[in-house]
Amino acid sequence: MDRGRIESLVRAVLRKNLGAPGDGGPALAFVSEREVMDARAAGTLIVAPGATVTPLARDAAASYGVTFVEAGNGESDSPRKPVVALGADHGGVVLKDGLKAYLEREGWPALDLGTHGEEPVDYPDFAHKVAGAVARGEATFGIVVDGVGVGSCMAANRHAGVRAALGAGILEVTNAREHNDANVLCLGGRTMGDLQARAMVTVFLMTEHAGGRHARRVRKIETA
Repeated sequence: MDRGRIESLVRAVLRKNLGAPGDGGPALAFVSEREVMDARAAGTLIVAPGATVTPLARDAAASYGVTFVEAGNGESDSPRKPVVALGADHGGVVLKDGLKAYLEREGWPALDLGTHGEEPVDYPDFAHKVAGAVARGEATFGIVVDGVGVGSCMAANRHAGVRAALGAGILEVTNAREHNDANVLCLGGRTMGDLQARAMVTVFLMTEHAGGRHARRVRKIETA
């Protein structure tokens, strides 16, 4: 999946969930080249505190004289983001380390539960660590990476209160958050690159649970 396609999908999801300047919604949380091009006439683009701005967007802003204006002007406008627990086996450690750096740059506190090298280890150990941290309230969200993500998803879902979902695609991740209130995302270190993984994580962390009829169904997930 190329960069433009990923940015387009993420932009569509975030517009749906967060709105955009000019339509009565909040400031942009994800800015791509297209938003900058659309803002050329105004000369400014209002972004949320800690917004993700792609390199292409920054280049376009410099070329066309578009200024990014951060919404709000104080600490109270930018609440602390929730803790994200991270774990991986040897097949996912490289991707996990990259995601940790990305999250920290974007202001998400990251709790790294290992592994920390590429020596062979057992994926359930780290899935259980992440799921346990979420179940105990030590982290609000969890991200687990193994070779393809399936085994870790199975292990994480053994924990009461944990709803782990496989990050198969942008639409699946969106649905997992909106409809299923998923709190752990499982990814495959051998099935995707850094850019796609970051897109998945961005959508996962920034999409709100829709509540309503979906809340009733989520409660039924917990019923044996």
